[in-house]
Amino acid sequence: MLSQKKVLVVEDNQMNRQLLCEILASDYDVLEAENGKEALEVLKQYGEGISLILLDIVMPVMDGYTFLSVMKADKAYSSIPVIVTTQNDAESDELSALSHGAADFVAKPYRPQIILHRAAGIINLRETAAVVNQVKFDRLTGLYSKEFFYQLIRDALMRNPEGQYDIICSDIENFKLVNDVFGAPAGDHLLCGVARMYKEGIDGNGVCGRLNADQFVCMIEHRRDYSDEMFQKVNEKVNELMEAGSIAMKWGIYTVEDRELSVEQMCDRALLAARSIKGQYGKYFAFYDDKLRSRLLHDQAITDSMEEALEENQFQVYLQPKYRIMDGSLAGAEALVRWDHPEWGLQSPANFIPLFENNGFITKMDQYVWEKTCEKLREWKDKGYPAIPVSVNVSRADIYNADLPDILQRILQKYKLDPSWLHLEITESAYTETPSQIIEVVSRLRELGFVIEMDDFGSGYSSLNMLNNMPIDILKLDMKFIQSETAKPVSQGILKFIINLARWMHLSVVAEGVETKDQLERLREIGCDYVQGYYFAKPMPCTEFEKLLSKGAANSLVTEKSETVCRTGGKSILLIAEEDRVFREKIKKDLEEEYQVLDADGGDGIMDAVKEHENEIAAVVLSLTYPELDGCLMLKQMKEDRTCRNIPVIAAAEPDARTEEKALEAGADDFIGRPFFAKSLLNRIRRASDINAYHMHERVLQDEEFQDYQTGLLNRKGLKAAVKSLREEDMPLAVYLFRLNTSEQKNNIRDEQIYELGTILRTYTRRSDILGRFSGNEFLAVMKQAGSGDFIVKKGEEICTAVKDACGGGKDIICSAGAVLLEEGDTIAAAIERAGQVLNCTETEGMEGCRLWRGEIYGQTNECK
Repeated sequence: MLSQKKVLVVEDNQMNRQLLCEILASDYDVLEAENGKEALEVLKQYGEGISLILLDIVMPVMDGYTFLSVMKADKAYSSIPVIVTTQNDAESDELSALSHGAADFVAKPYRPQIILHRAAGIINLRETAAVVNQVKFDRLTGLYSKEFFYQLIRDALMRNPEGQYDIICSDIENFKLVNDVFGAPAGDHLLCGVARMYKEGIDGNGVCGRLNADQFVCMIEHRRDYSDEMFQKVNEKVNELMEAGSIAMKWGIYTVEDRELSVEQMCDRALLAARSIKGQYGKYFAFYDDKLRSRLLHDQAITDSMEEALEENQFQVYLQPKYRIMDGSLAGAEALVRWDHPEWGLQSPANFIPLFENNGFITKMDQYVWEKTCEKLREWKDKGYPAIPVSVNVSRADIYNADLPDILQRILQKYKLDPSWLHLEITESAYTETPSQIIEVVSRLRELGFVIEMDDFGSGYSSLNMLNNMPIDILKLDMKFIQSETAKPVSQGILKFIINLARWMHLSVVAEGVETKDQLERLREIGCDYVQGYYFAKPMPCTEFEKLLSKGAANSLVTEKSETVCRTGGKSILLIAEEDRVFREKIKKDLEEEYQVLDADGGDGIMDAVKEHENEIAAVVLSLTYPELDGCLMLKQMKEDRTCRNIPVIAAAEPDARTEEKALEAGADDFIGRPFFAKSLLNRIRRASDINAYHMHERVLQDEEFQDYQTGLLNRKGLKAAVKSLREEDMPLAVYLFRLNTSEQKNNIRDEQIYELGTILRTYTRRSDILGRFSGNEFLAVMKQAGSGDFIVKKGEEICTAVKDACGGGKDIICSAGAVLLEEGDTIAAAIERAGQVLNCTETEGMEGCRLWRGEIYGQTNECK
């Protein structure tokens, strides 16, 4: 049975008090007090559990008016209704009671029916008001509740169909941490402060409410002068509410345009805009627009597909080799993930990893990669391949999982692997966020035998003292840090300092993102241990990486076509064209344990030896001062000859900067100044072999299976394979579709004209670009890291003009091109289709040259402007 409502009777006259209690006892649980002071004590005990107070005015100790003043000033009791009872029913007494906060007034003598009726009415009125207020207002902040705010905005928009309004939503980043670190009362204090700022900000010219825990909303008249500075000032005021000034608020703005949307959808769009800039320093607000909507739809599509993709093994582990700088040997690999979606094709990690990190799916993804990596390591071990470690990423979310060590151990035990085979990469920024927790977890992993790498070092803000306390084994330098530092003179950069610091701390150093020979040389010069990057090899499927292992590449990087392996198995051949016989014999003697050294007599002798020992030659040492031999011309001939263009050539001459420059321009893989030591030559040969192997890897696609026989470019199969290898770093991409025609349709394109177009494409593009024959008279070019639209058109025009000139320069040959700047989330297939639409439009207009796609809606006819 439910307990009765409590009523407090405050009356000094015992007879009157007893009478009131008898009247009320049938319907209520009655409490008594002789004066105002006693009544306050009863209030302290029962609080808002009291539904009604019947109060006499004239009392000793504390009269009724004094009691009312004290009670109504206290928020804890001010909402309890009071009926004043008095001997006098004069109007002045009633008004005085009401002005002090009483809800009603009754005169003595008491009439039971009137007392009960008045009591029931006032109690019901209070309860109804409380329910209404609970629905209408947020209890903590006093702002409108979410549901009532929605209703107010719906009504306002209906009453003002021509009005222009903005809905602004805010979100506090990491609000949960405020509660966790400072406690719930501090969090409530912060929310109430934000609510006050909203009220002050709209200043009666808008409506504001609270949507969820730390999400607030307001609707105001539309304005055009929003700025980061405006919201930054508000953010600063918010930080003044907390002792730790680290609160970051983000605002999203939706300009009300589509009134068919529900108010809830409008608020959702504003919130999505706020979330789109989460974590972006110096960015305080964002507008919701079609671009954001497309991105969010794309993100939602990824979210909807991720679980199914994991179950169907659509995620593929790719491996990027790591090489030891000292001897060029393959020293390990980094496991990376690619998504081979059945409809979207191969997806860059940048398209899905950040989203997985935000929605928590990254933990499942990481464990999937760990499992697949260990499965592959076990497979290689069973095949007898040399043991090399593979690095896997450990995300921030993984670190917070108390079961992380157990999960990793279970996977290793399943495949019977030693922990040292699995290097764990933890990004530098994770260390700086929660250093104590990171140190505890990672220390445990190190005790179990795992090797710990600090990834992206140089991208965060680690202090040297923090670095000294971190449980790590390897520093992995950030790619952008490498690119900027290696561009500076040795005396001005800090790379050498970092390397020396790592030596002092007994850490190894890996430089990732190495893309040029200059970067490699700088890293070698300052003593870096390991390198990885596109200069050597891009991330590749496990099957491709296995080829390196199967050919003995655990000890040196070799070309895929070579049957010999440096420093393992049988000796490969070192071909020397050196005029000094004594010096030549010394090299033979010093290198006889490494190579079978053969002499080459002049240019013909070099070419004859190459043809005879094509798959056995490790390198050629070519003296640029060899009598009756133009060394630079010989270099060019060798690099143009298909038989020997893949063989590293070390040019030798007296040390001279100009001579070295000419040799490298002519195609030399390296230069060495005479006199030199055999060990120095050996290091340069190994280095040149490492570098050359990367280029060989790029040319694998041009084997017969992927090659168009007529032009030497990729065929359709080769194009498909090459496109799959595209990565985030290649963006933005310019996709061209070239078409060769004759002005007279009865005249066919000749084979030599097709060949000329292929040759010109190679001449006007970079080695890293993708070129192929798309159909009979159509060619596809995918140029990486393209510039602006104007640059893309200019490059296409140059190629079209060069083709016409090469084919006689007459009007009978027409070369046209459609170009597309690949948009985020688009596919190569979509870009090719758009390029085709541009081409068709150009030909319809009877024009030629290069046009850029400028349509805004996929599938819409391009206007070729």
